[in-house]
Amino acid sequence: MSTIYDVAELAGVSAKTVSRVLNEDRAVKDNTRERVLEAMSKLDYRPNTQARSLRLGKTKTSVGMLLEDPASGYQGRFHHAMLMASMETGNYVAMELFEHGQPDYLADVDRFITDAQIRSMVLLPPLCDFGPLKALLKTRNIHCVLISPTTPDSHYPSVAMDDRVAARDITDYLLSLGHTKIAHIAGHPDHAAALLRRQGFHEAFDASGRPRPPKDYFAEGLFTFKTGIAAAEKLLSLPERPTAIFVSNDEMAAAACSVAHRMGLRIPEDLSVVGFDDAPIASAIWPALTTVRQPYLDMARRTLQILNAAGDTVRASDIQPRHIIPHELIARESTAPLKG
Repeated sequence: MSTIYDVAELAGVSAKTVSRVLNEDRAVKDNTRERVLEAMSKLDYRPNTQARSLRLGKTKTSVGMLLEDPASGYQGRFHHAMLMASMETGNYVAMELFEHGQPDYLADVDRFITDAQIRSMVLLPPLCDFGPLKALLKTRNIHCVLISPTTPDSHYPSVAMDDRVAARDITDYLLSLGHTKIAHIAGHPDHAAALLRRQGFHEAFDASGRPRPPKDYFAEGLFTFKTGIAAAEKLLSLPERPTAIFVSNDEMAAAACSVAHRMGLRIPEDLSVVGFDDAPIASAIWPALTTVRQPYLDMARRTLQILNAAGDTVRASDIQPRHIIPHELIARESTAPLKG
């Protein structure tokens, strides 16, 4: 099924311009309008009538997002994906900074819900596991989708990529290149994704019949560049240096590459490095990172589908659906077969 982005590409305009044509904006030039309408006809594009009514102001649905660190790769990418998906569905996304531990932080969230007329919410990790926040949302009868939570919730469905399977896939890739001395830089211990990625790493070795790497081949980071530096320095200073490192996110993987370059190691000739997420830094550094691509846009689309189909009342259920969105392995220049 064609999307607004397909129409925009064929017509040679932005998705926003297509949206303006759909909303009968008189400011759009006639020749531009004709190109968009022709593209819609060729693609047999049928706009969502509910979305169009939302954009024309007949009804409005505000979806709230709380971000602890908008500059982080994961939160920034997911926020962007939500904005893109909202153009297709007619939703409005309202964002607020969440400062856990600040005085009256839950009262601030309560005011945000009221002031922005929030009817539904998206909670990213680690907020998706924060009990007091979810309790407030239930009190306010706010529909919510949890993104990659540690544990299921009886009130709210979840959308996730299978981090464990993705980590196993990228570790299998390193094993297929002949690497067995593979180290791992884990993520923040409070994040479910960090644990799942480590589990997938172990499972790849178990399935291959190879022994798991020794304990000194593991280092813990906090999903930040700074902690990635410290972890990589520890691993690359070992007497028996690993030939490959699986890092739990791209920011720390970029840090590992920086340390390797400083130590005079060539990537990938002397050391293969893989990351996770396919954040912008993955393709910006040299050599570009082999990584797992998070399906941000597909996750955002599914999230809005769930919220737009929700009823009027939030109800508990023994089984809340968990929607798994497929990942993609992106092979780039930071990996190579182990030299004989």
